[in-house]
Amino acid sequence: MLQSAIDFCKAILSEVSRSFALTIPMLDKDIYKPVLITYLQDRLLDNFEDEIREDDITLAERKEMMDEVVKLFKPDNMKIEDSVSRISDYAYLMPEEGLKKLTTNAGKLRKAYDSLADGIKEISYKWLQEMNLGMQKYLTAEVRNFTELDEYCYYVAGTVGGFLTETILFKRELEEKKRNLLLAKYKSAGLFLQKINLIRDIKKDVENREKNFWPLKELRVSVDDLLNPTKETKAMQALRLMINDVKDHIPDLIDYYEALPDSLAGYKKFFAMNNALGLATLEVLDNNRKVLYGKKPVKVSKLRFFSIIKSPEKAFYKGSKLLTDNF
Repeated sequence: MLQSAIDFCKAILSEVSRSFALTIPMLDKDIYKPVLITYLQDRLLDNFEDEIREDDITLAERKEMMDEVVKLFKPDNMKIEDSVSRISDYAYLMPEEGLKKLTTNAGKLRKAYDSLADGIKEISYKWLQEMNLGMQKYLTAEVRNFTELDEYCYYVAGTVGGFLTETILFKRELEEKKRNLLLAKYKSAGLFLQKINLIRDIKKDVENREKNFWPLKELRVSVDDLLNPTKETKAMQALRLMINDVKDHIPDLIDYYEALPDSLAGYKKFFAMNNALGLATLEVLDNNRKVLYGKKPVKVSKLRFFSIIKSPEKAFYKGSKLLTDNF
């Protein structure tokens, strides 16, 4: 039964995230399972926050079901059947098959979660609660300025960095200086990748979603102006400000990476790979009008992608130097 649940988690990962299906298996053996399971529970929460169309669910119902996902993973919750049943009832509203499958099999995810050490479950649950708190706030709150952008990105991605960092500190003994540095810098790592996603996906979000998270008020641009070629000067200036804001996080990425011990070789590779891909994406987004006016999403070339896979650490340092030198 347990092995079946773990096997489900391994199999479903590639159906809900191609990028993390590439990097999570790089993790050290004792960290791999906690990260795999916690990523999927975060993704399940995101299903209810972001994937169900507004026409198909009320705001109150959405919040209630997000709370239900959190309740499912409360370590001392012994009455999980009701939560599993309620959650799985919404699977048909998910827009992709992998998301449907994850939602239908919430019980297997809880079964896998029960196999984690008590300390890891407490860390995981703590950060899931924090993520839910912020996600629910920004269901209705508007991101008006860069301070609010930082807060939003912290809740949806910085919390993941918090979980990862507390997990490795639970698993490894580190000297106090490095421990404190990791705790001080993890937030930037989450913000960095989330902001890149928000920049890359802006055209799709404006065209296909009810909401986007660019701080339009501080950028002094309207949502209509963003994709209007007659307003290109104003829109490209907004893109420039968004890119510069992301670049501010790069020094913290390097500090975080260099504080990681050699005993976490897998985690170091995982971190370098994710952020090297982020840096490469940032490079192709920089001053690129196709972000706003292109017919297809802007992507890293296959050649660049394979060079990063071949040597993640080298690509991470090279990408960070290139972008900070040009800042």
